[in-house]
Amino acid sequence: MSTETLQHQDQNQHRVTWTEDYQQRVNPELMTRLLRTAIPVLESSDWRIEEVDEGYCQSILPLNSPTTNQHGTHQAALISLSADYTGGLALATLLRGIPLAGVHRCDADESASLWLAGMNVKYRSPSSGHLIGVCRIDAKTAESIQSRYFSGNRVLATLEVNFYSNGDLVAVAEMKYFAQPTMQLTPTPGSKTHSALFSHKLKASARMIAGLRGRTSQNSRITVRSAESDLIAGPHGQLLANRLQSVLPQLTDMVLARTQHIDETLDGFVGVRQVVMLGAGLDMRSLKHAAVRPDVTFFEIDLPSMIAERKRVAAVLQHECEDRRVLLEADFRSDDLQELLNSHPRFDPELPTMFIYEGCSMYFSEQENRQMMDVVRKLMQNPMSCLWVDFVSLDVASGKTNNRNVAAFLDGMEELGEKFIFGVDDPGSWLTVSGLGLVETTRCGDYLCESDMVFNTYSFAVAKVW
Repeated sequence: MSTETLQHQDQNQHRVTWTEDYQQRVNPELMTRLLRTAIPVLESSDWRIEEVDEGYCQSILPLNSPTTNQHGTHQAALISLSADYTGGLALATLLRGIPLAGVHRCDADESASLWLAGMNVKYRSPSSGHLIGVCRIDAKTAESIQSRYFSGNRVLATLEVNFYSNGDLVAVAEMKYFAQPTMQLTPTPGSKTHSALFSHKLKASARMIAGLRGRTSQNSRITVRSAESDLIAGPHGQLLANRLQSVLPQLTDMVLARTQHIDETLDGFVGVRQVVMLGAGLDMRSLKHAAVRPDVTFFEIDLPSMIAERKRVAAVLQHECEDRRVLLEADFRSDDLQELLNSHPRFDPELPTMFIYEGCSMYFSEQENRQMMDVVRKLMQNPMSCLWVDFVSLDVASGKTNNRNVAAFLDGMEELGEKFIFGVDDPGSWLTVSGLGLVETTRCGDYLCESDMVFNTYSFAVAKVW
């Protein structure tokens, strides 16, 4: 993590008073609402935060139908669940001024990632009343936690959560937590190994998109459906797709529209010999197209953890086109993509090539996107070669949208660690400035013949070299 980020987080601790932090970040009403949104089982059990102070949290798990077992007392597993979030919030109160990734709306460079590493719960007696959970961190431990975190070090803290019912101690939980600046989970430029949490977030987004690709649309313009996408997405991707679809009903049609538009562009490219998928994710269209295009080579490029996941998924799917697929590991922020492709014996920049930069531009800065366009332009040495790319509008990327559904979707994407940071309102002009020409831009709403303005915050573009 950069020195500037460390200094920024340390300044947060000293600039924000506890009263301000309590009101803005960790008060019981706010944290109950945020945690219930992030963890639906807390909502269904009516679990809530009762009191919060620095290094202290008190929660309540009501004795009600969803929380009881066959004996009419609390389920042991839900006591453990309550212990997790009671202790976790007590720890979070010590990270003054620092939002929690996955809970608060925040950027990776200013947030903390906190997760449970282990637990040991001793149940002393059945809980036959509302269950009060209490975690109090002593001053010495609290000082050590703050010192380590604000020095840029990972925190490993063991905290005790006591549970009381009808005034009696009914359970004691020993909870072990990790906490560290979220930026430390992001791989450094050039790194070929990623943290488990970074890889999980990366795969979560890809599985979610696969879950949407496997759906059907009520729009008669959409005929594409990837039947294998349900298998690719798995229950995790389908769950995330359901969650984001519920806050942005237009999402399925937007993803299916871009999927179909890419297919139509590829089908209309007579003489194509190479397809380069930049940020391939879990888009397995290469299997489908390779089966009917024996003279086309597909180059599938992504981070190492995603390439490993693509290999795992491809092994499950029935296909016979391995000889036409080239999987390449690359970090767009640090690796020389032009050198990577030009040095590969099977890539020829002078062949008619389609580059697909799908669902990526919104996650990179404008400078990074300009650099990508420059690389693609230099690799398009055949006049027939083209680039397919999609963009969100500027107000979506900046978070200044007035549409509640879009705002809720952006919140959901941030929870997945996929914050939008770039958008353009005029893709054609932006691509022209980047050295590309003959741009054909299509707004999603126009493509779908939909009047809903949400669709027109999203555009597709096909560009060639002048």
